[in-house]
Amino acid sequence: MSVVEKTSSKLFSLDSLSPVDPAQSKIHVPWSYRSYKPKSTEQLQNLYPKIRFQESSFANGMWLLLAGEAPNVVMPWIMNGDNLADAMLDMFLAHAFTQDRGEFGPNVQNLSVLSVFGDWRQDLPSKKDLPPGMRSEVGAEQEDVEEVAMAMAQSSWSLAVASLMKHTAGVKNLVTVDSHSFPASQQFESLGIDTVNITTAKLMIESLRNNGYLKDNMPTMIVGVDFGNLALAKKLHDEEGFELGVIRKHRIPALDGRPSKTEHELVYGDVRGRRVILMDDMIGSGGTILKTVELLLIDGAEEVIICASHAVFAGREYYEQLQDVLRNDKVKIVMLSDTLPLERPTRGGDKDLPYVLVADGARSYERREVAMLEVDDFIAYITGVMLLSSSAEEIANRMGEHVLPQVDPYDLYYQVTGKKVPRPTVVASYKEGGQFKRL
Repeated sequence: MSVVEKTSSKLFSLDSLSPVDPAQSKIHVPWSYRSYKPKSTEQLQNLYPKIRFQESSFANGMWLLLAGEAPNVVMPWIMNGDNLADAMLDMFLAHAFTQDRGEFGPNVQNLSVLSVFGDWRQDLPSKKDLPPGMRSEVGAEQEDVEEVAMAMAQSSWSLAVASLMKHTAGVKNLVTVDSHSFPASQQFESLGIDTVNITTAKLMIESLRNNGYLKDNMPTMIVGVDFGNLALAKKLHDEEGFELGVIRKHRIPALDGRPSKTEHELVYGDVRGRRVILMDDMIGSGGTILKTVELLLIDGAEEVIICASHAVFAGREYYEQLQDVLRNDKVKIVMLSDTLPLERPTRGGDKDLPYVLVADGARSYERREVAMLEVDDFIAYITGVMLLSSSAEEIANRMGEHVLPQVDPYDLYYQVTGKKVPRPTVVASYKEGGQFKRL
């Protein structure tokens, strides 16, 4: 297993884009993105015209913002835990472009954001399992309903960000890269922000083929680690001809006050004797990947290939978890894209690329390492498409096969399998002090 080298892709071409007219479209690369992805920033600023944006100040230190003018502006953006405050501030500061100046209007008519990474896991408030005796008779009889209580202490992060984008920054179009949160996409759309979700998965499949991982006639199945990745697995099944498998990650409630547990179960497809391409949108601690690999191998998979878009790499636990994955001879490659680089903007926040040395004979060792696929050219291509497009619909049409629509995973599961699984339905609140109250 070796690191995937950067290769030119046949799936997109920067040279195919028309020149961007600086009188019509410009880019704004905010500080939070510049500090996170300096190489990507340099490329974008060399390729496309920049709009003026100056953060100055008055004598007392209060900020003075000076913004240029252009009909259309595209702003690349990253929102991760380690740059959260700066990312939120940059989104707030974008109001300088779109704020209505009375009879003169705004400086920018159409602000589009390219969210290279956004952590939308807190897309809805947490749910609590109901205590014994609180489930209704109707809920008990309906197998496709899972009655839960909403934890009132927790809010929806993505809804707040959507409000900031819409009402303060004045964002009209949002393009995300491998966001698998259907609730978050609904919240942006509900506020009038048109969204397009782009995936790096087609580039990863192309790279696997180019590097010989799919060269033989072994049956190949595509599987997502949970329902959130089912739309991506279904897309690759339809377009690449892979067999389709479905894994369900579901909670096992604990009724004695302890936290609930999660279990992974292969609920559709037969992996025996097959090469399985396991898709995920991100790798955080690595625990979900490790558990899913163990499940697939127990169920009889012959080979496992792991692909994920975002190397979040939370804490230090990810390193040991991915080392355990790499040590397994049936895992042929673990590949991520470099949407999030290993060098992070906060001191002490840099990440290491996990690797192991495995004995390969009496005196030799094989180095197995997580592979990183460079996607800065792809980010630049998406940016160029956005600069040349007048609407989210035009962006989606231009991006073609790289578009991954956000769909309800429960509806999609029923479409694929003909079966229903319990959908969490809020019927009560969970308040401070452990109090449940039915609606």
